[in-house]
Amino acid sequence: MSKILVVENEQSIQKLTRANLTASGYQVVAAPDGEEGLRLASRSRPDLILLDLMMPGISGWDVLMTLRADRRLNRTPVIVMTASHRASNREKARGMGTAGYLAKPFSISELLSHVKQAIG
Repeated sequence: MSKILVVENEQSIQKLTRANLTASGYQVVAAPDGEEGLRLASRSRPDLILLDLMMPGISGWDVLMTLRADRRLNRTPVIVMTASHRASNREKARGMGTAGYLAKPFSISELLSHVKQAIG
């Protein structure tokens, strides 16, 4: 069973994402902010990270940079989830080696498709 870490500060999105991934057979852990997300990533070593970009405190961009600098986590696939539809953010995320980019609001089928593509 693949383990997915959801780093999302919007509780409703976190709950919906978690529920649908769990129903699809994935083990899910969740963090409400970037700091806790980094702690959980280091401790649980997930197979995939779903990462919100716009969070209070440590932003998703900073979390992504920290993950890419950590030799234990730098190959972990990351799918960005964001309300930003800007092409420049999509390109920046791609340049940082993300496995996908989901613009909010996204459908559950779109989420599951990205997850399957990233980890099977």
